[in-house]
Amino acid sequence: MKKLFFIGLAVFSSFTIFSQSYNSPESIEFDYANNRWFIANNGGNNILTRNSSNGALAIFVSTGFSGGGPHGLEIVGDTLYACAGGSLRAYNINTAALVFNISLGASFLNGITHDNAGNLFITDYSGNKIYRFNTNTRQFNAFVSTGLSSPNGIIFDQPNNRCVFVQWTGAIRSVSLIDSTVTTLVASSGLSSIDGITKDGIGNYYLSSWSPTRITRYTNTFTSPTAVVTTGLSNPADIFYNIITDTLGVPNSGSGNNTTYHYFGSPTNVFENVDNDFLFNVVPSLITSRAEIKFELQAEKQVSVALFDINGKLVAEMMNEKKSKGSHSLTIDMSEFSQGTYLFKIKTNESEATQKVVVIK
Repeated sequence: MKKLFFIGLAVFSSFTIFSQSYNSPESIEFDYANNRWFIANNGGNNILTRNSSNGALAIFVSTGFSGGGPHGLEIVGDTLYACAGGSLRAYNINTAALVFNISLGASFLNGITHDNAGNLFITDYSGNKIYRFNTNTRQFNAFVSTGLSSPNGIIFDQPNNRCVFVQWTGAIRSVSLIDSTVTTLVASSGLSSIDGITKDGIGNYYLSSWSPTRITRYTNTFTSPTAVVTTGLSNPADIFYNIITDTLGVPNSGSGNNTTYHYFGSPTNVFENVDNDFLFNVVPSLITSRAEIKFELQAEKQVSVALFDINGKLVAEMMNEKKSKGSHSLTIDMSEFSQGTYLFKIKTNESEATQKVVVIK
């Protein structure tokens, strides 16, 4: 008898975590390696962690922000970067040890993102600039120094080799990483006091605004905006989309004084089986370099393994050969593939299985 198994949820839901520890949370970032959220607790001048499994809050660092912040947060490797007034602070995500504290000579560092070449891009909200900071050399410069108006949230857009950023005044703009040219994507979004921007695994952008108070989703062409969260928010600030669980984390810096988490998931692992002829798994689901595909056959079969992008387009065929009964594994170098969400598909003549994975750089 044919069986169909779905792992995942196909509905939208949201929930709120309240705590006395929150004090005007300003930014949120997911730590994939340790399954937790980092929260820039601006009013408390500290950085919190929230356990993704049980919601428990803890203080990560509580000193060093008397001059302002923390505001924007960004994880690169094992380092958490935090905006603190006009300075950039860096911490080891495992030990909370301070790696460095460097003044950029900025007025108010706010949004932060990183590319794949070791560069951070940081908005200076009051100074109307975007700084570039090299994490290897610790050298920095004003990457964009004119023509901006209160730049806030910023996100790296790898396919177009640019950063997309929002202005508090309502515009959505981009800056080329080749020559620092600024382009206006949406001159008048109908939003004002835009704070944060993030992106999901298939390229949709999410913006947080204070007026109206909501989360708005745009496609990567920045047409036909859709309001996707309109309740439970209070001055939503610098947001982050967890692409593994399809969960949007929102720090509410206003009177709500909490963080909310909004699920946009759909079935990501589908196993369609005619006769229980094989078992299949890909580890890890979050890939930085290599992936291992494990499968077990109940009888000798022709097996194909292929990689598709999130839109179903074939990216690469990994294997297509006859395999004997028993356990098998296939190690694949994923370093050549761009950052993003992919689907591994394994097929025999009778069965097919699909598993979502995410490549990060």
